Amino acid sequence: MKDQSLGEKSFGSAVAAFRPFLLRLAMLQLQDKAAAEDVVQETLLAALAGEAGFQRRASLKTWMISILKHKILDAIRARRRVMPLAPIGPNEEDEYDLTPFDSLFDASGFWARPQDAWSDPATVAERTDFIRVLEACLTHLPERTSRAFLMSEWLEDEPSEICSVLQVTPGNLRILLYRARMQLRVCLDMNWETRT
Repeated sequence: MKDQSLGEKSFGSAVAAFRPFLLRLAMLQLQDKAAAEDVVQETLLAALAGEAGFQRRASLKTWMISILKHKILDAIRARRRVMPLAPIGPNEEDEYDLTPFDSLFDASGFWARPQDAWSDPATVAERTDFIRVLEACLTHLPERTSRAFLMSEWLEDEPSEICSVLQVTPGNLRILLYRARMQLRVCLDMNWETRT
């Protein structure tokens, strides 16, 4: 079965076409343009060098995201060796204003209004505009929160690996992920649903 992302393109052209997407993903994770460009370049080179190893069991995009994931983790580990992140102490937290969340729920804890724009998640996720709004919302999260969310949801890293990379406890990770989801929900409600 031929990979749809390859179509009639050469392997090199198909790989190069994913550069903008991979760069956005790396920027969201690393928050450093130079580092993001480096890991994307390494990803593209690894993909081109590994063409023979691409067995088409997954799509080309999925395969390249997998390569990028490992390059990002390598960059994070290297950065940590050079300049360690400050650990989160039991009393240290990112600053959040949680008051906007109260209006989203009724007295029984359910959503205050139906979420019609979310009725078909597969269709919504395919929309390019949605991805752009989601990426913009991610850039407005605190850095540690954004990284935790991306590692968990996009890169599908194990919680123990995320805790190790971010130097947080499992409890801190759960709080970061909860806050990320809630802040993304508010941001998407304000910026995406008004477009649909």
